[in-house]
Amino acid sequence: MIDKDFLESLSPVEIQMVHQYIGILFKEKINDDTSNYDNLKNTVTRCPHCHGEHFVKNGNRDGRQRYLCKDCNKSFEDSSGTFFFHSRINYNTWMTFIGCEVVGLSLRQEEAVCGVSKTSCFHMRHRLYHALSQYQNNRKLEGLCEIDAAYTSINLKGFRKDMPRLSKKRGKHKPDKDHKQLRGLSHHKICLVTAIDENDHILFKVAGLGVEDTDKYERFSSFFSRKISFVADEKRCIESFCKRHHYYIDIIPSGSFKSDKGNALSSINQFHQEFSELLRKKHGISTRHLQSYMDFLVVTKELRYRLELKKMNTKLYMDILRTPLLFTVKDICRFPLPVDIYEAYKEYGYTDPRSLTDNLSGDICDISKNSIEEIKANQPLS
Repeated sequence: MIDKDFLESLSPVEIQMVHQYIGILFKEKINDDTSNYDNLKNTVTRCPHCHGEHFVKNGNRDGRQRYLCKDCNKSFEDSSGTFFFHSRINYNTWMTFIGCEVVGLSLRQEEAVCGVSKTSCFHMRHRLYHALSQYQNNRKLEGLCEIDAAYTSINLKGFRKDMPRLSKKRGKHKPDKDHKQLRGLSHHKICLVTAIDENDHILFKVAGLGVEDTDKYERFSSFFSRKISFVADEKRCIESFCKRHHYYIDIIPSGSFKSDKGNALSSINQFHQEFSELLRKKHGISTRHLQSYMDFLVVTKELRYRLELKKMNTKLYMDILRTPLLFTVKDICRFPLPVDIYEAYKEYGYTDPRSLTDNLSGDICDISKNSIEEIKANQPLS
C-alpha cells in the first residue's frame, strides 16, 4: 500500500520515477469520456434498497455490472441510490462545475466554463447543495462559542402562481391597503440563528419568522454539547436559553464591542458579511432554497480553514460520491418552504390555497386549478 511512510522511504530518483508513472496513469484514466461510474465501480457493500449485505452478480447492462439482492430480490448497480445515479454529466464536467461553485461564479459564467446549458448548471447546483446539506446535521459545537442572529427578507423567486401577496412596486412608495409597510424586524423578516465555536464549526440555520426568541434557539439545542460556553450580546432570549440548559454565557454589554473578558463577536460578524455578499452576488436567494445555499456557504467556509482552494473541489466530490439523493430534477422547484410565507403575509388577506382545498374537499386532487384561482380571487383584501 502506498502511504506516507512508503513514500518517505524512497530515494529522490525512485520518487521521480513514481511521479512519472502516476502522470502516465492520469492521462490514461482521466479524459473527456471518463464517467462518474468509473469512480463508483466495485464499491458496493450493501443493497441500496434494503441495505442487505447478501447479493450476487447478475450480468451486465451497457458495460455496467448488475447485482441481485438475495434479501429483497431487487437488482441494482454500483451507482444505484447514489448522487450520480441519474446524472449524465461526466466526471471532468462535475469537477469543473464544483470548482466554479467554490469560487462563486454565476450560472451564466458556469455555462461558458463547463460547456453545459444554464438550466443544467441550475440543476447541478441544487443537487450539489442538497447533498452537502446532510453533513450539517450530525455535528455538535463545543468550547467557546459565539452566538447571534441575522435577518433576511422573504424572497419569492420562482413563484409564478399562488403568490401570498400582491407584487411590490419598484422604488419607494407610500403604504396603502394593498401595499403595507412594516418597519423594523417584523414578521416579514426571516430569522437566521448563527453560532461559531472555537474549532471553526458553524451552525447557520433558518429559525423562523420575526424577531429572535428563546424558542427559536431552543430548536437547535441538540447541536450544542454540554461542554460549551457562549459569547453573546445582551439579549434576554439568549440568556434565558443558556439558563434553561445551564450553559455559561459571557455577555457583551450594550454599546460595547467586547465583554469584560475580552471576547467579541468578530467571527460571526465576518460570517454575516460574507452571507450579505453572497446575497448581493446572487441578486437575492429564493426562500425555498435559502437553507441549501446557507449550508453550502458553511461547508466551503469550513473547508477553507483546512484545505487549499485547489484541493476543495476534489474533497467536495469525494463527499458527495456515495451520498444518496432522494429527489429528481422535477422536484427542485417543489421543495418545502422553511417558513410559512402565507402566515407572514396574512394581513394581505390571502390564505394558502392548499389549506382551502383541504377544508373544502379533503383532497387537493378533487379541485381543479380554475377553482383554486376562483377561491383566491374571492378573498377580500384587508
